[in-house]
Amino acid sequence: MIRLVLFFSLILSQVVAFAQKDSLVDIGSNNKIIEQRRLQQNVSANRYYSDSNKKKASLSLPFLDDFSQYHFYPDGSKWADVNVFINTNYAVNPISYGVATFDGLDSTGYPYNFINPTSYGIADYLTSKPIDLTTVVDSVYLSFYYQPKGMGNQPEAKDSLRLEFFRKSDSTWVRKWAVPGAALAPFKLVMIPVDVQFQSDSFQFRFKNYATLSGNVDHWNVDYVYLNDNRTFSDTALNDVALTRNYYNMLNGYSAMPWTHYMVDTLNNMSSVINVEYRNNHNSSYSVFYEYNVITDNGAGAVIESYPTSTSFKAVNGYSSLVEPQAVYSSPLNDFYFPTDDTAKTKVFQLKNFFNISSGAVTDFNIKNDTVVSYQVFSNYYSYDDERAEAGYGIEGVGAKLANQFTIKKSDTLVGIRIYFNPVTYNHSNKSFKLKIWSSLNPEVLIYEQVDYYNPIYSFTNEFLNYNLTTPILLPAGTYYFGYENITSDFLTIGYDLNTNSKYNIFFNAEGIWQNSNYDGSLMLHPLFKYNDAIIGVDEVKNEKSVIKIYPNPSQGIFYVKTNQAIEAHVYDLLGNLVAHFPKQLHTSFNLNSLTNGVYFIHLTGEKNSLVEKIIISK
Repeated sequence: MIRLVLFFSLILSQVVAFAQKDSLVDIGSNNKIIEQRRLQQNVSANRYYSDSNKKKASLSLPFLDDFSQYHFYPDGSKWADVNVFINTNYAVNPISYGVATFDGLDSTGYPYNFINPTSYGIADYLTSKPIDLTTVVDSVYLSFYYQPKGMGNQPEAKDSLRLEFFRKSDSTWVRKWAVPGAALAPFKLVMIPVDVQFQSDSFQFRFKNYATLSGNVDHWNVDYVYLNDNRTFSDTALNDVALTRNYYNMLNGYSAMPWTHYMVDTLNNMSSVINVEYRNNHNSSYSVFYEYNVITDNGAGAVIESYPTSTSFKAVNGYSSLVEPQAVYSSPLNDFYFPTDDTAKTKVFQLKNFFNISSGAVTDFNIKNDTVVSYQVFSNYYSYDDERAEAGYGIEGVGAKLANQFTIKKSDTLVGIRIYFNPVTYNHSNKSFKLKIWSSLNPEVLIYEQVDYYNPIYSFTNEFLNYNLTTPILLPAGTYYFGYENITSDFLTIGYDLNTNSKYNIFFNAEGIWQNSNYDGSLMLHPLFKYNDAIIGVDEVKNEKSVIKIYPNPSQGIFYVKTNQAIEAHVYDLLGNLVAHFPKQLHTSFNLNSLTNGVYFIHLTGEKNSLVEKIIISK
């Protein structure tokens, strides 16, 4: 990797010569886990962490984890620590849905060493729970897949990923495998025998990485960890076909848009297909019988679409992937669009992709990765990104300008701009910028300039924050450019999604000329329209530093709260309906098990302050 301190020294020393360039940089932390992991490590009641702190009987064979789960941290029933990041956005062509990502961040989402930018050493551990190997039938093998870099930062040659076995006889960890840092490469399979010296009633194995400890860098992805007996070195095939991702956008061009804007032209706002990927991890060809459903009301309502209507399948060759375009609004194959509803302000639809290979004697080895659920949210903003940042993007220099182009479908009142500022190496929260909106960049036609300045605010529980306009403005339907102008010379970084690409809608101007972004990806900056219920804004950001914290998020239904005051809680769905209420008292948790999977907002009101936060229930 390019060390962060050297990278920024280079930027600072060449501002004059290279001011016209935009830059893509490694993000300095992982906001999604900063609050959750730090708080949860000390909560024995939490189901993901309690198992690690209790003495239980050893696990039995087989041991299998492909990380196909909706959590940011490892499964506490299988793993003894919580350092790695479980996700679906850092891998390139993964073996199955979800990977474990190793980096330079600790279990709280912050760098292991904030003080020294060049600090180096052991970073993340991923340690199995004890496993009983006293009654094995035959030879035992551990297999797994690994990938350097992925969508993240490339580990250097001196960086490494290592595997160790625990030997009970002398209580030592023995190094069994290692690989030095390298450029991005496809996932590679590793087969390691577990010989007799390690076969005890409490065998353990662990992965660890050596990395720079000062940021979200030196990435490795690990997938499909499988330990079992009666295997051989050539036992590399698994009777498993897996979905590999969960971001299947059903809109044409946008990942999100206001519901009332969608209804202006429902048919043209629909994508023609969704591209669903299936990965066959066996050496034989399998027939995949596939389907998707669209379900109303966060997945709790009616199924309004099933495609295809008749049994359909495609053959997936051994050790290969198939990307199948499944029709959405694509005549004559299908004519689906989200039904109009003039009474609603927002809508949330669940998209459920699933398949089976149950044909004849074939049995799918791992059915967890055969179903993936995602959500199409219609709120009050437009976006291209998937709301997950793998990098930071920005420009530098006094007067430098950045804009994201959107074509709005109907006249509406713009009330703000929704931005995710992500910290990299330096804290720029005391710097300033001015919101701006243009109707044209060539020639440059400015239609709004913020009277007041704003400062970047780093939100660690709700990545996006709303920067409200001093005076809301009515925008006729058409194309606009939403962004800001730097007031200082500092490098302000906005979250950059590397899994979607809308670079041709991103423009920067540092020396009088507007240019397109030089990097594939999507800028996490969105225009925000009038309907603004249950959304946090910059005037509420002070609550980010309050004593009210809620976690984990996502949760299966139990949310814990950290506070030193009596609070009242109201929970709303994305339509603004009140779905749960907890009276004012000193709460320690909220039981929302009765609610269905989906996205909600919880409004916590205390004697001293309050907090509005988006929460996700995923059972």
